[in-house]
Amino acid sequence: MAEEKKIFQKIKEAGSHSMIYGLGSVLQTLTGFVLIPLYTRYYTTDIYGVLALVTISGTLAGSIFYLGASSALARSYYDYDDPEERKRVVSTSLYITLFGAILQVILGFSLGGFLSEWLFKSYAYRLHIALMLTSSAFTFINTLFYMLLRFQRLSKYVIILNIVSLLLSSLLIVFFLVWAKLGVLAPILGGLLSQTIVCGVLFLLVRKNFVMGYSDKELKIQILFGLQSVIIALAYYSFDWLNRFFINKYCSLSEVGIYSLGYQIGMSINILLIFPFCQIWAPMRMQYRNDHNADEFYKKILTYYFMIGLTITASISVFAREIITLLAGHKEYVDAFRVVPFVMLGMLIYGAVNIIDSGIYFSRKVIYHAYIFWFTSLVSLILNYLLVPRFGYLAAAFVILVCYCTVAMLVFMISNRLYAIPYEGKRLAALMGLSIAVIVAGSMVSLPSLVSVIVLKLCLMTFMCIVIYTLILYREEKDKIHMVFRRVCFGTN
Repeated sequence: MAEEKKIFQKIKEAGSHSMIYGLGSVLQTLTGFVLIPLYTRYYTTDIYGVLALVTISGTLAGSIFYLGASSALARSYYDYDDPEERKRVVSTSLYITLFGAILQVILGFSLGGFLSEWLFKSYAYRLHIALMLTSSAFTFINTLFYMLLRFQRLSKYVIILNIVSLLLSSLLIVFFLVWAKLGVLAPILGGLLSQTIVCGVLFLLVRKNFVMGYSDKELKIQILFGLQSVIIALAYYSFDWLNRFFINKYCSLSEVGIYSLGYQIGMSINILLIFPFCQIWAPMRMQYRNDHNADEFYKKILTYYFMIGLTITASISVFAREIITLLAGHKEYVDAFRVVPFVMLGMLIYGAVNIIDSGIYFSRKVIYHAYIFWFTSLVSLILNYLLVPRFGYLAAAFVILVCYCTVAMLVFMISNRLYAIPYEGKRLAALMGLSIAVIVAGSMVSLPSLVSVIVLKLCLMTFMCIVIYTLILYREEKDKIHMVFRRVCFGTN
């Protein structure tokens, strides 16, 4: 019983901190949804496609020039107990990050015209690309600072700054778009100014973690680990974002815009679950890796991750058409609902890699991730080339799902050879099958009355929750749910 209680306490810790981080992420989702009607009203589908491609430029650059420093720090931080040595480790990560950020900004202003010409056959967006790369540089500096707050379990600071950043960026974007009428430049400038201000505040909060010196030992370790992380990130973004370039080349900027809106709605699973969970999971996995019940903990975490994630995925996918119809400013965007289930399910499966790659992560053999991602990038390249010209943006959404499943499958196979964990395969298969069935059934609902459609879809989601509770949850898990429910509602045990 003591062991079971200890596991439950760890799960409770992961859940509580994820909920704290998730609060800011939910607000981020709501803010993003508030801006969707604004974008879709002021931008045609092709202009929305331009914004998507400019954003990709910043994302791809950031995946290279962050130099893997924050990823390396997450692996090295708990290897040192001495406070002064740990500060040198943290400072080493900061110096690497600042070097990459400065280099990215310089290249952004130097190559902005070339990238604009390559993407749009025009130099009109060279300043947009340069400022987006500058914003991306501040973003990955802030990522390092946020990581330090999470290591110290300063959840309140993380949530407060997330809220401030989101509100500030939203207000700036509205001002630049509606009043200043800056067009595509508006969200870029809003994001840049917001990230710059937050960077200053974050530095004041974490400055005591830094010293002037650095660690020679960690410099070599972090550069090697970081370069592997860069190779992985570049490979990941190449297959995750490659489809936009194919849609742009073989279809149109308008279809890039439609796909990008559906992709953005699908990314809500990242904000509602994956990002907040991973923020606390990264330090927890290392902190508890030597406990006698670590394997049981990892096994349960994966099951609960999919139980919650598939419920969210099914809910949003089933109501995707209604959500986009409500949010979109032009009816041309409505077809984006077809993209949502593929993207959400794929991202949820990919998010599980953070749990199932324990063998690779503990052994520091992250080079396996590089092999896997580059192989998947090749798969993505071939499939996009074969399918997108024929089937358009829906083929791109299908390819994304295939690629995410490929990554997860290969990571699981390799990692379990290095560190075997007996995951709950039967329960996971039952959850996946149930969710897919509900999503497919929801997509087939077609009634003349909107009220009837919503009622029927709500019945589908209720059915899914009942099946999970009655057939998939174990008795002890139901007892714990009852206990938490009584404590929250009645203040009793």
